[in-house]
Amino acid sequence: MKDVSNYLTILEESLTKKVSVLQALLEACRRQTELAEADAFDLDAFEATLDEKDALLNQLEELDHGFHSVFQEIETEVKQNRDRYAANIQTLQQLIRKCTDMSVEIQAVEERNKAKLEVKFATQQKELRQIKTTSKVASTYYKSMSNTQTADSYFLDQKK
Repeated sequence: MKDVSNYLTILEESLTKKVSVLQALLEACRRQTELAEADAFDLDAFEATLDEKDALLNQLEELDHGFHSVFQEIETEVKQNRDRYAANIQTLQQLIRKCTDMSVEIQAVEERNKAKLEVKFATQQKELRQIKTTSKVASTYYKSMSNTQTADSYFLDQKK
């Protein structure tokens, strides 16, 4: 009985940590939104946020794995004695709801960011294509102008 209470406390702490990691992930997503909306795209800052998000996602995966392994230890005891652990179960349910709400918000921000970045990258690709075409035309012009030989005037008298 005492062990189950300790395990439930561990589960609560795990979910609390998960909420804080999800909050940090949401902030990183919002920074990406700011980068996507900026006039000048800062690729280095964008990559830094991607690295940060990757580290946070790894933390989430570890927390989820730990949560599930601890829950499997006490699952049967908690299900059999719901009344005894009702307060703990309610706290866990609230934390799980909070995690779910934050996950949904993160997914929404990610979808908006994806759309903004697709537009941003398409615009940049179009600009690069235009620069490449302009450069090619200028190069062709300079090549054709350098290959022309100075032709003698046809109006000059060829007699000597």
